[in-house]
Amino acid sequence: MAARIVGCGIGRLLGSLPGRAGARGWPLGVSALRKVASGPPGSAPAAVQTASYPKLRVQAAQQPAAFWGPLARDTLVWDTPYHTVWDCDFSSGKIGWFLGGQLNVSVNCLDQHVRKSPESVALIWERDEPGTEVRITYRSFSL
Repeated sequence: MAARIVGCGIGRLLGSLPGRAGARGWPLGVSALRKVASGPPGSAPAAVQTASYPKLRVQAAQQPAAFWGPLARDTLVWDTPYHTVWDCDFSSGKIGWFLGGQLNVSVNCLDQHVRKSPESVALIWERDEPGTEVRITYRSFSL
C-alpha cells in the first residue's frame, strides 16, 4: 500500500517536471531526469538519463532517501539544509521527510524564477471580456 501511494506521488511530481513526454509524464525527458540524479546539473549518468518511469518508481519506493534527497537538494532553495531525507515507519504512523530542513515557499515558488528567467510568464489573467488577457512576468512581481 505504501509503495502504491509513493508511486502515485512520484508520478504526479515527475509528470509536472519540465522535459516530460506524453500526457502522463513518462517516459521522462532528459532534463527532468537530470534533476533526479545526484551531482551538479548536467552530470547525470547516461543510465539515469534514459531511465523510464517504472524504474524511477521502483527506485523511489525501495530507496526513498537516494531518490528524493538529490531531487530536493538540486531543485529547492533551502534556508537550513536537511540532515535526514527520510525517516518513516508506516506500521506505527511515524512519517518524517527532510528533517531539520527549513525553506521559504515564496523563494522556491517565485523569487528563484525572478532571478533565473525574469521575462518568463508567471501568470496569465483572463479578463471578463473574452479574448482579453494580461500576461504577467516574474519581473513584474519584483517591482
